[in-house]
Amino acid sequence: MILSTKLHAQVGKIDSEKIVLVCPFEHGSGREPKEAFTWDPPDKKVIMISKVDSFIRSATSGVVTNMNPIEDNQYEIVVNFGDYYFWYYGVTKPFVAKADVVKAGQSIGLYTLGKELEFRMFKFEDPIDPRIYLECKIPKAQ
Repeated sequence: MILSTKLHAQVGKIDSEKIVLVCPFEHGSGREPKEAFTWDPPDKKVIMISKVDSFIRSATSGVVTNMNPIEDNQYEIVVNFGDYYFWYYGVTKPFVAKADVVKAGQSIGLYTLGKELEFRMFKFEDPIDPRIYLECKIPKAQ
């Protein structure tokens, strides 16, 4: 797939009016972050969990800009498309490297049962709540 700035609004695509993102887990769900502190404004992220080991899928097509080890033998992966950046924090085993081109829905890493995957979305440096754009619906806190 060739990256362009004007795309049709469909799953894994971004255009100027509509964003639709592939769910990072094929067999998982998300939950509201449970933090020890309350942030104002609220922290814009989704905690993804699964009842089984699962592949982590790229929410959109793009280029891997970062793939770094973090604590507890886990990794963070950042995928960029246009003005948007998608962070996957808590990947057990990455399947991609920096500068790889990925397609929406492509497996980019492995999730292991008992861990949490933090998913974040940014437009430039501004955090965006990804819940409203994900094809899997993540409940909001009550």
